[in-house]
Amino acid sequence: MTYEEWKDLTEEQQEQVPDEELPEIPPEQLENKLTYSKMMRQYGVLGWKITQKVPNGENTRWFPEYMSKMVSGEEFWYQFDPICGLYHLNLVGLEPSMEEEPIGGYGRRWIAFMEEQYPHLVELMRLHNKFLTVARAVEEYAFRYKQLLDKEYAACYPRPKDFEECLKWEKARRFYTENTVIRERVLIPYTEDILDKNS
Repeated sequence: MTYEEWKDLTEEQQEQVPDEELPEIPPEQLENKLTYSKMMRQYGVLGWKITQKVPNGENTRWFPEYMSKMVSGEEFWYQFDPICGLYHLNLVGLEPSMEEEPIGGYGRRWIAFMEEQYPHLVELMRLHNKFLTVARAVEEYAFRYKQLLDKEYAACYPRPKDFEECLKWEKARRFYTENTVIRERVLIPYTEDILDKNS
């Protein structure tokens, strides 16, 4: 498999690629005195094994494909470039923060659920700058479902005219729709691909 073919795969597809099919950069494409650059897994983590010419011979090391660094309390992700053997700031697809673009209640509930139950998926999505993007999609997806359920409930159980009965009806409708939305649309370990299929 070529490096270009590798980059076109989704994260899920990349995880399924057998070790023997992981990409290797052809020597003629290498820069910065590199003589060898091949992707390989160490302890289940994808990275690159490179060999570089140095004054007293050659140096071979393995580098994880991604690494993070905290700067002034903010986390930045870097991606390894297997052609030149250096890390570059991963700016592709940066998503707006919650302060820049607030996330509603369903999205925040999904975030809390994912962080507690699926931290490995959260880390992977954050790595690729799409965790908050998926949370916003969950918010929209769940809200649309709530609107549909509200209409269906009103069609099956017409709203009473008596004030006291109307209050009970509203409470019952809200209880039904909220619980159904949370159970069927929010407390689910979405990834971007899964969410796209359900939209």
